[in-house]
Amino acid sequence: MELQFIGTGSIVSDRLSSSALVDEAILIDTPNGSMKAMRRYGLKPEAVDVCLITHFHADHFFDIVFLFLEQGLLRQRGTDLVLIGPLGFEERVQRLFELAYPGSWEHIRPRTRPSFVEIGDNGGEWEGLAGGRHYQVKARPVQHTVPTLGYRVTDDRGTTLGCTGDTAYCPAVEELASTSSTLIADTTFPTEAKAGHMSLREVEALAGRHPDLHILSTHISDDVPAPTRPNVAFPADGQRFTLDSHTLTAHDPRASDGADADAGKPLTKNLSHWRFS
Repeated sequence: MELQFIGTGSIVSDRLSSSALVDEAILIDTPNGSMKAMRRYGLKPEAVDVCLITHFHADHFFDIVFLFLEQGLLRQRGTDLVLIGPLGFEERVQRLFELAYPGSWEHIRPRTRPSFVEIGDNGGEWEGLAGGRHYQVKARPVQHTVPTLGYRVTDDRGTTLGCTGDTAYCPAVEELASTSSTLIADTTFPTEAKAGHMSLREVEALAGRHPDLHILSTHISDDVPAPTRPNVAFPADGQRFTLDSHTLTAHDPRASDGADADAGKPLTKNLSHWRFS
């Protein structure tokens, strides 16, 4: 499984807003500026087959309009674009289109073939193809200030990636940590958890309880210090990772296709205990 971070920051951060791409085909969140960032990294927004939305806050959702435009403005999809998220997903997309480009939704919709999968309080799952490979996606509600989903993505080789979304520490976070080989974890604050977000202190405690788990922090604020646990790292915007069920290989962020050498912030934790290329 290939993982690339589009952005890793909170609202009050020099980093781009939190988003990640799996195997160039499954996009986790569409925050402000994420489509332009993908292009800058040499990625193709039109190649996304599945989009997972954790929640509808602007810094996770508002570029959804531009994902649709990338997919359908100059071309027409031959397969469905699968969109998984909380209840009300389809209605919110329509409302955003009406605000952004009035009257355009009825033109874009048939060209992009959206298939909405809306997940409620009991969670849910989806199985299907993305980028020609088979995946299973499981969604579980987490605890944020609005309805929010955490996700677990499993590929056809059994590699499992978890993503907490924005959340306070809760049983769903512990479940994701227990069932994933790599976990993308909300790490918004240094020590004090607040506003429905976790702190580095909580993430490092989670890492201590799961020493074989690789944790990659996201939604990082500028005042969060470097992690001290060996299995926690702060990726850079644009950085790529290769993962399987046992190992995680971190690629030099300066080598990201299309990215400037100074784009994002470098890793703040030595990954020598993981493979590095």
